[in-house]
Amino acid sequence: MGEKIEGKLDTLIGKGTKITGNITSNGSVRIDGRLEGNLSTPHTLITGQDSFIKGDTRCKDAVLGGRIEGNISASGVVEMQSGASLLGDITCKGLIIQPKVFFEGHCKMSEGK
Repeated sequence: MGEKIEGKLDTLIGKGTKITGNITSNGSVRIDGRLEGNLSTPHTLITGQDSFIKGDTRCKDAVLGGRIEGNISASGVVEMQSGASLLGDITCKGLIIQPKVFFEGHCKMSEGK
């Protein structure tokens, strides 16, 4: 899956930026900073190695490199890259977990829609 981004990259939260509140985007989202709130996008979520999300996430696909405390609901594939940390549950169609990932939670796989 790598860095493939479906739709345009609408939202970028840069390193050193902290947002408190919910985010809804119509395009792909990349987070390198901090988000304390829920996130929803019909496209791809990408999180950088230094990112932190505390809240639930809904997306099509996710490429996770940072830390997340919350549940992820993806209609497609969730890829956890080396160094990623997730404390929460995942609902997805496909799951890729690279070496050196911390994941504490449950995963429910479905056919997606």
